[in-house]
Amino acid sequence: MSTLLAGPATPAVRKPAFEIAFGSGSAADWARTLESVSVEAGLAPAVDAAEVVVAARGDAAAAALGDTGHVSLGFGDDGPAAVFAGSVRAVHRTVAGKTRVVGSNGGAALAAFRLDQGYEQQSVGAVVRDLASKAGVDTGSIDDGPTLPYYVVDGRRSAWEHVSRLGDLAGFAARFDAAGVLQFGPLQSGSPVQTFAFGRDVLELDAFEAPPAAGSVTVVGEGAAGSKGADAWSWNLKDVSPLKASAGFGDPAVVVQLGGVRSSDAASAAAEAIAANAKLGALTARLLVPGAPKAAVGTTVAVDGAPDAMLNGSWLVRGVRHRLVKARGYTTLLLLAKADT
Repeated sequence: MSTLLAGPATPAVRKPAFEIAFGSGSAADWARTLESVSVEAGLAPAVDAAEVVVAARGDAAAAALGDTGHVSLGFGDDGPAAVFAGSVRAVHRTVAGKTRVVGSNGGAALAAFRLDQGYEQQSVGAVVRDLASKAGVDTGSIDDGPTLPYYVVDGRRSAWEHVSRLGDLAGFAARFDAAGVLQFGPLQSGSPVQTFAFGRDVLELDAFEAPPAAGSVTVVGEGAAGSKGADAWSWNLKDVSPLKASAGFGDPAVVVQLGGVRSSDAASAAAEAIAANAKLGALTARLLVPGAPKAAVGTTVAVDGAPDAMLNGSWLVRGVRHRLVKARGYTTLLLLAKADT
């Protein structure tokens, strides 16, 4: 199902508000010559980024590689809210004068970090905490999740890809919050941070419904840990049934072999996680609304009043793009998954 809905917005004038500062320049310096700012954020392994474009003026704010800063966006009637914090990763200067400053947060540091190391009898969260520490990334709430008898971090994947993979094994998701701090845990559909009314707030809503990529999921691990004791993670089994676990129901039935799963508990957690993620992807949407800084990755939003009932209700935010252009205003594009199916 693909539906494009665009309702007339209630006539109103809301003046965008913003606060941007990188390096030694003040927020006033950046505001004076700002042309546009955009912020994109998503779940791992996506890397968050902010792009700030300033005009060709002699008094334009400047930034250097490594400068830290932040972006806050909103409207004048309720003030700006933080949407990004990080450091400058690239600066593009031209003879014409415009300067484009690109920043990113700890996702870029983890994406650039590679390591060869094994972890024995460590929880998923403990591995994530250690990778973040080695990459110099600040952590917030890191749930432990299942304990893995043995997990190998190898240099063929970045640390950020390993964090994403560990999340898949546990049914968790990794993201960076507006303060640039790593959060790792289950996606939960809590109370909506904002409700968007059709005909007032919804500029575009494009939804896509498809059969889930997996119905019933069977995970098959390796090693004998769990059935022969924790120290038997490296043993080969003639019968893999102690390391098989199933979750979900219906078609398509999927069998997944995971080398990182070496105990019955880990197999069960992985099967539940894969089945839940498949169900979450059955109904997705792209929602364009007037600027919504509170709709951060990992939060829940709601749609109300759409003529198609399937478009109403709660949605999980899996990706976001804020864009403020001085000449055009402030909008937010949300990438959503239906939270109450």
